[in-house]
Amino acid sequence: MSNRKKLIKVAKEKFIVFGSKHTTMDEIAELLGISKKTIYACFSSKEELIIESIKELINEFKIDVAPIFNSEKTPLNKVIAIYEVIFEYVAKFKPSFIFGLKKYYPNAYDTYKKETENIVFNDIMVLLNEAKEKGEIRANVDLELFSKLYLNGLESRLFDADNLFDAYPKEVLLEYMIVNNLNSLKPSV
Repeated sequence: MSNRKKLIKVAKEKFIVFGSKHTTMDEIAELLGISKKTIYACFSSKEELIIESIKELINEFKIDVAPIFNSEKTPLNKVIAIYEVIFEYVAKFKPSFIFGLKKYYPNAYDTYKKETENIVFNDIMVLLNEAKEKGEIRANVDLELFSKLYLNGLESRLFDADNLFDAYPKEVLLEYMIVNNLNSLKPSV
């Protein structure tokens, strides 16, 4: 594994758990047994390292959900299964991870938002449209509006007031935030 890949891997884990602002380049260098100068030989700035860490996190997520897309599940059940994985990922985040990006590293935050929006408005939307075509979702549902209201920006709703993961099990949060909302789209029996 190259120095760059090792740096991204270690930094990603630190940023997620401790937040981007509270993780220093000195800490990352110490963990890897290298100098900070070596880090800056691979990355021009801390924000560049954060951006690459976000991209790596998204790539790992896509690898984890790829089998779901290829499964025999119904489209709606695929969406639920994908959100189960999303909740596994987001449950590892400290709220300061997202807030630190937003406040201190706007380019990294923009990367994070763009990548997560691509997942919702491309990958998830394909499944929702397929579910609509197959009659799993009522024909009159505006899927774009539904996605904007309930699926996009999920982590901000989970962390805004308090860290909801501290108060509720992720299975309960998934049920209330995703499953119940998806069930409301189904045709009346």
